[in-house]
Amino acid sequence: MKPVTWIRLAWLLLLLVACDGGNPLAAPTATLPPPTDTPEPAATPTPGPATAAGFDLFLAEAQAARPNERQPLVNRYLAQLPATPITDGNRAIFLWQGTEQRIQLAGDMNNWDLSVAPELTRLEGADLWYLSAEFESNARLDYKFVTDGGNWHLDPLNPRTAPGGFGPNSELAMPAYETPSELQPPSEAIPAGTLTTHTLDSAHLNQTRTFFVYTPAGQIVGEALPSIYFHDGGDYLNLIDTPVILDRLIANRQIPPLIAVFIPPINRDREYNRNDAYVNFLADELVPFVRATYGVDPSPARTGTIGPSMAGLAAVYAAIARPDVFGLAAGQSGAYSVDSDAIIERIRAEQMAVGIGGPARREIRFYLVVGTYETAVGGDGDTGNLLEANRRLVEALESLDYEYQYQERPEGHSWGLWQATLGDALAYLLAG
Repeated sequence: MKPVTWIRLAWLLLLLVACDGGNPLAAPTATLPPPTDTPEPAATPTPGPATAAGFDLFLAEAQAARPNERQPLVNRYLAQLPATPITDGNRAIFLWQGTEQRIQLAGDMNNWDLSVAPELTRLEGADLWYLSAEFESNARLDYKFVTDGGNWHLDPLNPRTAPGGFGPNSELAMPAYETPSELQPPSEAIPAGTLTTHTLDSAHLNQTRTFFVYTPAGQIVGEALPSIYFHDGGDYLNLIDTPVILDRLIANRQIPPLIAVFIPPINRDREYNRNDAYVNFLADELVPFVRATYGVDPSPARTGTIGPSMAGLAAVYAAIARPDVFGLAAGQSGAYSVDSDAIIERIRAEQMAVGIGGPARREIRFYLVVGTYETAVGGDGDTGNLLEANRRLVEALESLDYEYQYQERPEGHSWGLWQATLGDALAYLLAG
């Protein structure tokens, strides 16, 4: 080989060594992509204090703390809560702050029976008591706290109340409960109807009765209005302000304009327990007076009667006994189990009479509502089981093909239930 060739080879080897880091026989090095940062998992958000998980987190922290450190944790936690009970899904957490020896939760959830009312648990070293319970997500229930075995209290941490015959109660409204539009403040002023006081001497009752008549706002020309007669009329006026509800229902076109007659009882237990003298006072004295004074529609299909509890029994009985006057009847938590289901047995007897060629069923439209927690009203699991009594009444109405609407709601024996279903009742009765 010529010398010049060796020189060229030497130069080539030097170039290869310089390019490959010194090893002319080394395999070519693969080019690697630049390293990338691995994203860290997103942090789990801390649950808010007004959630069930937030309460559990607080309670675990407080229980893990030293006893002398717990009260500051309680004070800081309560300051973050807008109100109680804490409601989340199906769970409700009741809280009480105080130094009592014993706290119980009494209400619709246990038929106000202290013998079965659960006790709250105290956080040791602090003044916080708590109780966690589960209810339907759309439940609405009245309750009170009972301290040291006999002192009844509204929940001081809960601004919501519901009207009651013995004063207001605290109100538990679960997250899916919806307050009817007619119970919410309107966005603009609504014309108000007029309430007029009347008295009437009754031959059937041998007494003078006072009652109140609501007339809708505005002048209704050329139309005879339907009329609804309210038993327990004083409570419908004073506890839930029914005239305001009627104003809103009419303004929202949920019901037509109507005449409402509110009749306070004198002897409630006697008048409302299938009392024919009381029914005849209504049908033969009061209704004719209202027709003559206010020019209402005289048709039974446009004349209704409504009431809660024992007054619900009175309303249904008035229609059954005098269908020539009352073609509409609404019972809110009606006490149809009184006297061993006497009114239900009367309807069943009517069914048997129709089956053997007796008079045809009466033309009456019924609206019935009851709370699923009304299983021992007044502590009586038999007569006080209004849920089952309403179901039995519905079966009797069904057997005669009566026209009716029936609702069961996760609530108790409460004016909160009755005011919230008043719009449904009137809308159904007056839809025909």
